[in-house]
Amino acid sequence: MRPPRPSAEDRLDVRFRAVAAREPDRTAVTDALGSVSYGELAERADAVTRALHGRVAPGRPVALRAGRSRYALAGLLGILGAGASYLPVDPGYPRERQSYLLDDSGARLVLTDGPPAPGETVLAALGPLILASLPPAPDAPVLPPDTAYTIYTSGSTGAPKGCVVGHAQVLALLDAAIPLFDVGADDVWTLFHSWSFDFSVWEIWGALLYGGRAVVVDKDTAADPDAFAALLAAERVTVLNQVPSAFGNLVTEAAAGAVRLPDLRHVLLGGEALVPDDIRRWWAAGTAPAAAVTNMYGITETTVHVTHCTLTPDILSEAGPGRTPIGRPLGHLTVELRDEKGELVEPGQPGELWVGGAGVSHGYLGRPALTADRFTGGRYRSGDWAVADADGRLYYAGRMDGQVKLRGFRIELGEIEAELRALPGADGAACLVDDSGRTPVLAAYLVADRDVLPPHLVRERLAGRLPAHMLPQRLHYLDRLPLTPHGKLDRTALVTAPAPVARGESP
Repeated sequence: MRPPRPSAEDRLDVRFRAVAAREPDRTAVTDALGSVSYGELAERADAVTRALHGRVAPGRPVALRAGRSRYALAGLLGILGAGASYLPVDPGYPRERQSYLLDDSGARLVLTDGPPAPGETVLAALGPLILASLPPAPDAPVLPPDTAYTIYTSGSTGAPKGCVVGHAQVLALLDAAIPLFDVGADDVWTLFHSWSFDFSVWEIWGALLYGGRAVVVDKDTAADPDAFAALLAAERVTVLNQVPSAFGNLVTEAAAGAVRLPDLRHVLLGGEALVPDDIRRWWAAGTAPAAAVTNMYGITETTVHVTHCTLTPDILSEAGPGRTPIGRPLGHLTVELRDEKGELVEPGQPGELWVGGAGVSHGYLGRPALTADRFTGGRYRSGDWAVADADGRLYYAGRMDGQVKLRGFRIELGEIEAELRALPGADGAACLVDDSGRTPVLAAYLVADRDVLPPHLVRERLAGRLPAHMLPQRLHYLDRLPLTPHGKLDRTALVTAPAPVARGESP
């Protein structure tokens, strides 16, 4: 039986305030500098809402340019309380990318925990947060009034695209998924991910709408597996959300340091394909004997999570090479596998995942043609291949195009390639995920003279235009890009080439 759709009056901030009214003294959020109760968090959010009153229309975006802290969550809640939507802008992004997100979204208000950027006018000081404004934007795209957030994903033409998600879609996800894990007020969640990554949506509301405590993991701790493992133990975390790459680092640390996490109840993985050996090492180390490990396949366009699969040794062994077990759809969604003509495929045959139901988002901001192409009859065409076994269990089998997921981020390889080709002296470029080692990395192949366009210059130029998760870790120089007999780029030949051709390599 499918959970009912949330009503038009049911909103994320409304549900949060109901929890805060019932349990004002319960601890809501902990970060490295302290904690805040539900009542205090609601009061801080109210201050933001008052500052926005009369300055923003329903659904309109307010940029949240803030690091990971309890104050950022007060800002996010305050934005929603004003009837607006939040646009996460990671302060670690290059300035040019930050400007693009503001311009493309039409956001004219910025809530930040840092100094205002050039062109921004301070409107109000709200403790650690500042509300600033930008000049009006002509022809700003219109958002549905129930919009909760817009998160930008990588774009194949070299420009990111904003995915618009409403309150009802997030609430439908929570109403369907939270009961599967029996989590509530006694649980402690990690907030590990950037607000610009939609895994954070699940972490924030999974904790705060059910009376739990959210532990904000700062960037330094997130990048240090030893410190992160210590935090999990000290805070007695019960719900851990991880991208498989980050989880692999934690597994290595936990095994080497004999880490024990007896309070951990759930490990929820998502954002990219599993590394089965890491799951086996986790089990073998006995790090968290009470914790179930669940793989959650998801898509930003269908609101974070689509399927769930509780992992067991048998399920891992049955998956086979190149197949990631992703299980079955959540109760508010339907999943169909279709061929390139849009016809349903037989069990055991690969097909594209088409997702329908209450989690399907509003589409892409200001891109009606792209929305019409990818959202068909209330269903989203994912571009992901999957296979269903005879019992209906799904296995992820890869991307249909040049889009990949790495360390939890959706990356369009074409966007990186466009930036590489724009470099002075570059005659061609390609990018792919090199998974020849234990940890996949981005590898770039550049047709250029290394002396004219040396590696340090390539990295300097890219770092000014792309976020850190889109910067290649390996750079190869080629005389030419390999092509298929049809004249297309032969990515397989790039991977299997015994060595870079002629112009050198940068590790």
